[in-house]
Amino acid sequence: MTGLRISDYAMFVPVRDHAIVLALNTCYGTVVELSEETYRRLGEPAGLPADVLSALADGWIVTALSPETERDAFARELHRRGRAALDAPPRVYLMPSYDCNLKCVYCFQHGIRRTTPSVTMSESVALAALDHAVAVLGDHPREVTLYGGEALSPDNRAVVEFLCRAARERGIRLMASTHAWNLDRYEDLLGPAGIEAIHVTVDGPAATHDRLRVGPRGARTYETIMRHIGLALGRGTRVRMRVNVNHRVLEELGTLRDELAAGGLLGNPLFSAYLAPMFDTKAHVDAGNTVLSRSLVGEAALAARLGGSTELATAFCGYPPTYDRVAAALAAMPPLPAVGNCCYGTPTVVLDPRGDVYPCVFLAGETRFAAGSYLGGGSAPERSSGWVGEGTGRCGETGCKFALYCGGGSPYDSFARQGSTQPRSCDCGDFKDTFAGYAAAAYRRRVAAD
Repeated sequence: MTGLRISDYAMFVPVRDHAIVLALNTCYGTVVELSEETYRRLGEPAGLPADVLSALADGWIVTALSPETERDAFARELHRRGRAALDAPPRVYLMPSYDCNLKCVYCFQHGIRRTTPSVTMSESVALAALDHAVAVLGDHPREVTLYGGEALSPDNRAVVEFLCRAARERGIRLMASTHAWNLDRYEDLLGPAGIEAIHVTVDGPAATHDRLRVGPRGARTYETIMRHIGLALGRGTRVRMRVNVNHRVLEELGTLRDELAAGGLLGNPLFSAYLAPMFDTKAHVDAGNTVLSRSLVGEAALAARLGGSTELATAFCGYPPTYDRVAAALAAMPPLPAVGNCCYGTPTVVLDPRGDVYPCVFLAGETRFAAGSYLGGGSAPERSSGWVGEGTGRCGETGCKFALYCGGGSPYDSFARQGSTQPRSCDCGDFKDTFAGYAAAAYRRRVAAD
């Protein structure tokens, strides 16, 4: 093979204690495992053994294509995935109320929830919401996530019980996002016949979590939440744990991992956990509150921590959907259809307790983003293709080779940090390190599973 060069879309990730370098192509989502010796010799591809050179060419790590032809191919793939995102199954969220009985002051929704009038969904509104969900989902699988505020608060028990019955009648599967503090009050509704899965957030190991997530009247919450997670698993409910990570939690991930293992969670096939970086909001910063800012770490630091430890990489995933896209490449799976993140990558319908429809679950309550009402018995409005198109095109003109993975951040990240959903909230330089860390972590996780 002659005239070969390293692709402009090649990315190299050392996994040093495994003595290999992962070579990935960010356009085609391919990966080739290289020895450290082969990696050192890549400067002159023609001098490599024929079988190695063939593998590199098959994986698009080296190419005879011109840079212009490669850029055209990348643009076509960006467009293809953007179109696929428009046709992806929508995500539907239903909010019984905006209230949350923990009201953590650092919560990214704190400002919205504090100023939103308290309204609990009535049974008639709940039926309208479910019927709207059926119309929106069409032939796609009927899945709806209960969200808040706190979806499973004591005050919501009656309407959630009603929703479970009405959802079953309509062939709708229910999930819920919850802090799990009051989950015992919903024990009879948990499981495959009711609320099939829950998403629970913790703030690090017990001691740190209890300082950050304070219950009513100053109660510690970690032990109760963990007990309730065990209760849910015992009833056959899938549990997805989100770990909010600041600087202190990043240092304590080993402790949290040990606590989860001791509680039997890491060995349970119904349980999984991922890490997500905490970030400050423009409202906090503008008010001069910098306490949270001083404790923050970027996603690149979080990814590097996972990528450097097999023990942590097997216990936790990185922040989806970014991590999932990188992991798909490592597993030689077809790429996920979305380019943008969250609701910028998948059509999203959020049904709030007042009858309003929003295109982003994190922006529900910010009335400027409301997209009509689901009350009144009219036909379901068309899905917001403009919202998805805006997100999938965020990085279309940047030429950044990570545009198929970063999504340009998310609209809520941009809104919280800059006051507008329009600007990108992802830094390309930082994302290079995030990509490398997640690739190494996904590799460690795969090898450990084998």
